[in-house]
Amino acid sequence: MIVCKFEEAEPFETSEGVMRPIFASEKIAITHLEIPAELEVKPHSHAGDGVLILIEGSVKLISEEVAAMKPGDVTYVPANTVVGLESEEDSRAVILSVPSRYNTVEEFRDILRALLRQNGDN
Repeated sequence: MIVCKFEEAEPFETSEGVMRPIFASEKIAITHLEIPAELEVKPHSHAGDGVLILIEGSVKLISEEVAAMKPGDVTYVPANTVVGLESEEDSRAVILSVPSRYNTVEEFRDILRALLRQNGDN
């Protein structure tokens, strides 16, 4: 059993909101996401499956259809599905990525640090 403490998770300011990688292994990655009001994330895709669990606020996921989410809603996004996001208010979500692209949470954090340096975001 592995216990991960939210307060110990390093936050990263990204174009998709504040990401906090909580856990990662070769099988799954778990990320907490703080989504600011009025954020629009352009449609994009990921190589693995994803599950977004909205825990606070409201967002719209935009793909072939628009899915309005409220707290407690869960959306499964199959690999390579193009999807965008619009937030209507400050929101919080948990994202499960399966399979993970990272072997450890520290590897996940190192990659985020490098991407943010490369993009001049941090």
